[in-house]
Amino acid sequence: MKKVIFTGGGTAGHIYPIIALIEALRSNARVASLYVGSRNGPEKDISIKREIKFKGIFTGKRRNYFSFSNLIDMFKIFFGLIQAYFLLKSFKPDLIFSKGGYVAFPIIFWAKRFNIPLIVHESDSIMGSINIYASRFARKICVGFPIEYYKEQTIQKIPFNKLVYTGIPLRKEFHNLATAKNEKPTILITGGSQGAAKLNSLILEIVPELVKKYEIYHLVGKNDFEEIKEKFQNENYKVIDFSENMPELMNKSDLIISRAGSTIAEISFLGKASILIPLPTAHMDHQTKNAQIYADKNAAVMLTEKGLTASSLLSIINHLMEDNGFRELIGHHAKEFAVEDSTSEIIDLLFENLEV
Repeated sequence: MKKVIFTGGGTAGHIYPIIALIEALRSNARVASLYVGSRNGPEKDISIKREIKFKGIFTGKRRNYFSFSNLIDMFKIFFGLIQAYFLLKSFKPDLIFSKGGYVAFPIIFWAKRFNIPLIVHESDSIMGSINIYASRFARKICVGFPIEYYKEQTIQKIPFNKLVYTGIPLRKEFHNLATAKNEKPTILITGGSQGAAKLNSLILEIVPELVKKYEIYHLVGKNDFEEIKEKFQNENYKVIDFSENMPELMNKSDLIISRAGSTIAEISFLGKASILIPLPTAHMDHQTKNAQIYADKNAAVMLTEKGLTASSLLSIINHLMEDNGFRELIGHHAKEFAVEDSTSEIIDLLFENLEV
């Protein structure tokens, strides 16, 4: 039997592509999978709910500014490296698949030293620092955007010949959705699995107007859930902290207002119109580039958080909701970015490197 370790986590964008791949491999008795993530991250609970074999280790972030948290996280990284060492020695994987991010670092570090074959996946149009590090010794680098968008980075840091355009694997729920029927026009607002304080604040200013015409689903993140839930209550305004039911919510929505992380792969798969508001503090400003790529192809409306007012956001929302033809055209262009069989393509790549 061949063994594969999947690693990465911290946010839904890192977790769910791994979940999609592990669940796709379940039917193959020749492959055993283990998900290695943060001992305190959301990936632990999600894996348990889906009955996925999971091992949590210490993980820590490396910040490019002074913080006492850096000192604490140095110890976490050190202990995580020790845990990863013994885990790899005992599990003896034939292959490692990494989604990158700080959670993946301990496993990637030893993958190089133990000469374990490594495949990396990057969802964003700008590759993260951990994936850049791993790209030097990875066999293949799967990417979520067409390869042309990585040209600038490949010249500087990334081996171009290793890139494979696979898109982003989506969990099985996205592939089994029925046609949605809404009583009212529906809008989904999400700041991602971590929430978004500024976006939430803007929405709260205009939600009294929005609920007059639309049904609103607002994913606010665990930190702001109780406070926002108490601030405004209406039968057409549903506040959500974190939902594994996102495929259904996205499918029933006529418009999605979102950050510009890996959620845009789900938006494009469903062919939905969206307003993308990039997270300005995202590493290397990758969300702005993600959103700009879509906006340049008329596959989304891109707004910048800086200077964005509640009144201007309300005006744009109303314009999109009232112009069905324009909204459908945006969704059509978004669909052109979708890779329908991303999971299968990556599974085939895993098998090639496992020699199964």
